[in-house]
Amino acid sequence: MKGAMQPEAVSHEEVVRELMTFTEKDVDWTTGRVMTGLYDPGKDAHDLAVEAYTRFLPQNALYVNMYPSIGRLEKDVVASINELLRGDDEVVGNMTSGGTESILMAVKTARDWARENRPHIKEPEMVLPVSAHPAFLKAAHYFGLTVVQTDLDITDYRADVESFKDALSENTIIAVGSAPNFSHGSIDPIREMAALAGERNILFHVDGCVGGIYLSIMRRMGESLRDFDFSLDGVTSISADLHKYGYTPKNASVILYRNRDLRKYAWFVCSSTTEYVVINPTAQSTRSGGPFAAAWAMLRFLGEEGFREIVRSSQEATAAMIEGINRINGIEILGDPDMCMFTMASNEVNIFEVDDEMSLLGWKMIPQFACGGSPPNLHVSLSHANVPYVEKYVKDLNTVVERLRRDGSSVDTDGLNAVVDAVAGKPIEEIMGAVIPHIGLSGMDLPEKMAPLNTVLSRLPADKRDQLLTFFFNMT
Repeated sequence: MKGAMQPEAVSHEEVVRELMTFTEKDVDWTTGRVMTGLYDPGKDAHDLAVEAYTRFLPQNALYVNMYPSIGRLEKDVVASINELLRGDDEVVGNMTSGGTESILMAVKTARDWARENRPHIKEPEMVLPVSAHPAFLKAAHYFGLTVVQTDLDITDYRADVESFKDALSENTIIAVGSAPNFSHGSIDPIREMAALAGERNILFHVDGCVGGIYLSIMRRMGESLRDFDFSLDGVTSISADLHKYGYTPKNASVILYRNRDLRKYAWFVCSSTTEYVVINPTAQSTRSGGPFAAAWAMLRFLGEEGFREIVRSSQEATAAMIEGINRINGIEILGDPDMCMFTMASNEVNIFEVDDEMSLLGWKMIPQFACGGSPPNLHVSLSHANVPYVEKYVKDLNTVVERLRRDGSSVDTDGLNAVVDAVAGKPIEEIMGAVIPHIGLSGMDLPEKMAPLNTVLSRLPADKRDQLLTFFFNMT
């Protein structure tokens, strides 16, 4: 396989030209039609963030003695997020590369805390709702914890408190709630869950990666929300992403701990080699100053006033979008979302076909598979960039759904289900071989229309789904 390096140097102009050719199939994030995973604060803020990022790109937080500027930026950013999350002067934290690393650090900290404070536990467990982010399962995989998933109350897609309570055991060292869960935009009953954990001396982490900043601004604007932050005694750590609704360029997140006595279990310090001393509060050693400076710049430039305006317009747009979707026959919003995130499902059309047809019109959403009582659905995270396009989105969605209801499905769902049932329990290679002829897969590129493949994946049990996806991507 031919790589990037050539025998001779390539000119600046040619390198840029070649790079741009790679983006030909990428989503155009400037259109306002990307309905998830994009957080655009507007041109002025974006340009400032890019400038701040590049100015501090060379600085490295690994070398604290050489770049004290990074320490100053980190302290300022952490202090601002702590204030939003109603922490006191005892709360401490650090910036990470994203929500996954923040979650990894929360779980690693809990594991090491338990080794010292609950040494009798030989098989530590983590209790979390089935709606919790996959990063917690990754953390358990990395750090040797057993995951105990609990049920959702599918009337509102929040954690079921009784199921959560029953799952807590003598082996539980950390429990988790979401504010909100990404899948449905619903805040878990954090007050009740944290209290149950606290009664048993179990650490309780709140995943506020997507909503910690946004929901805090909503609360400061007078909105009535479930409590989820350090105002609750049982909450021992919180993660909050800056590169989501903090409108910082990737990769930037914050992990906050109730106090230094807890954070001390996060550190990795090593002077037992011939190399330099390593002092890391996060999983990374090298940390570019770019995200630190960009996060600081966004907090300064937007201020609470700017964040309030973004939240106000986003909430108004979300309400208008949900109202419009509720008028479309054949589509329903799942649960009762707490912020500008929600999911939609259908009993009348294949929701994955809706995704394909909307994608052809330029709209990009995230398909989510059936799991934990939640049916197959499409996820929307509305952001500031989407606000002007809500009316057009609803109109296009109505047209697509009406057409699918009128003309019927082009996906043989019953046939695909029969194929999946016929190979259930067989090795993953046999499952792959059986479904390939039915899903439009040629070579190792994803099909142009994803509905047949997503229909199959949604039908498979989660463990087989994971195996199939691992098999496929390992072959690419």
